[in-house]
Amino acid sequence: MSARRPLLVLATVALLATTTACTEEEKPAETGRPVSPVSVELSPDGVPEEVPVGVVVSLSSAPDEGRQWNEAAEGARVAAYRYQLGGVDVPILARDDAGTMKGAAEAVRELVDEGVAGIVLATEGDHVSGALDAAAEAGVPVLMPYAGGGDPAAGSWSTGASQEQVGAALGAALDAAGASQPALVDLGGGDLPGLPTDTTIRVRPGGANADLARNAARAARGADAIVVSGPAELQAPLVQALQSRDVQLPVFLSDDAVSPAFADTLARSGASLSSPLTTAGLDTDDVAALDSGTSGAAVSAYLAAVRVTAEDGEVTDFFDNEPFETVAGAADVRSHDAVVALVTAAAAAASADPADVQEALASLTVDHTDGAAGPTLEFGSASTVAADSVVPLQATTQDPGLRPVSLAGTPRLYWFAAPTD
Repeated sequence: MSARRPLLVLATVALLATTTACTEEEKPAETGRPVSPVSVELSPDGVPEEVPVGVVVSLSSAPDEGRQWNEAAEGARVAAYRYQLGGVDVPILARDDAGTMKGAAEAVRELVDEGVAGIVLATEGDHVSGALDAAAEAGVPVLMPYAGGGDPAAGSWSTGASQEQVGAALGAALDAAGASQPALVDLGGGDLPGLPTDTTIRVRPGGANADLARNAARAARGADAIVVSGPAELQAPLVQALQSRDVQLPVFLSDDAVSPAFADTLARSGASLSSPLTTAGLDTDDVAALDSGTSGAAVSAYLAAVRVTAEDGEVTDFFDNEPFETVAGAADVRSHDAVVALVTAAAAAASADPADVQEALASLTVDHTDGAAGPTLEFGSASTVAADSVVPLQATTQDPGLRPVSLAGTPRLYWFAAPTD
């Protein structure tokens, strides 16, 4: 690293929040104000010199087994770079579990043999049980930013929104839209807990576009809103089918829609990305950096770190040895914060031994003061995110311009907190 890098960081972190070009319907008007500077580099007291962290993704899985989060998981690399700037070595050891129970167990065992302090399980689906069982047997803590469940007694926690929380937030969004007769199109995601629907249409994955269009039309009959549940790569063709049938109903999506795969698949299907879409999740996407409070400052620092990481040509993605800049547009706050939580636990324990890290996690609270960009994580229960941190989110195509320009020209949607009053 050059001696000039810290100066670059200080210059970069003083982020000026610029006004987006969202319409009034998409987002209330922003005047744009400077946010309080937050340090990009992270160096917690008591942290060991090296804290190796494993990351498990599913490169070649079925759509419902987690592959939609592959690029989002690159946020872990951003966290590691922030610690590097602070003089702490956080090697990221990535493994592909191929979306199978056997592959998940083997990936975890390999990481255990490599001596990781903890594992970020950046995937979802039934197959993750293989990883959880192997990690529990080895006594290595696991954080799941994209999957629910977890068992603190066995050393696993969810650091993302639970399906119960997503269902409640979507229910609030439906109420705000005045929708009382929603129809659920189940693409494999199942019912959303607590979300009442008058009609449920279960669609077999892999059907022809004509079948999707017919199912879309069926769902629209007698309904005043459409709720879609399932993996991002299956949601997008259904949205395209609704558009092709000119279905003029509000569309509400399960939280899979916030994955980078949704916008990419939607664009490749020929659908419009500018149609009104609502999901639920954590308000941590780029638009959140425009907020003038502490949450905006934390997201701003994260995005400054994304830019600084992308400027370093020696930093590559997990598997393809391509410059990090090629995935910088997709790197996600949740995977970043999972790494921050593991390193914060190692600092609290003054040890990178996984048993010590797991013990420290059990009583830990991680927030912006630790470097987290998202909401406070309370590790006293299996689901670490508070219910009020999971909110309805609306989509816009307007880029706040806070990340490096994608070399691949990959389309993106930006999600921001939607009003429910």
